Amino acid sequence: MTLTPLQQAQATYDEDSPRTFLEDLAFYMENGYVYSGRDFFIMARPITRRDDGFVLDYGFNYRNPNAWFVYLAAGKNCLKRFIDIAPFKTEWVCWHKDKTKDFKLKYHKWIDYEKKVNRYGLN
Repeated sequence: MTLTPLQQAQATYDEDSPRTFLEDLAFYMENGYVYSGRDFFIMARPITRRDDGFVLDYGFNYRNPNAWFVYLAAGKNCLKRFIDIAPFKTEWVCWHKDKTKDFKLKYHKWIDYEKKVNRYGLN
């Protein structure tokens, strides 16, 4: 049986996760952006690159965001599709590859990443 993107996202959580999937989902629904469809799932929030050290501090409020932080993405072409459906564009888009090992954020200029995914179909 193939997992849906929502199920794939939920499966990334375990007993060592700092919060439950539902806690994160509730936060991003109120303070960010959530998309859940048959093809992909995204949880993201607008941040400021200057203050990205607070990206997991749910009490920190960003002013004048210049980046989208994609916290969780699952499904087919999810990062490419986020470029298509994000509520607004920012200067940057970023994410972390593996939340358990290295939490360094990977930044891309929005316009450059958009060109790359449109040209090569990258995820």
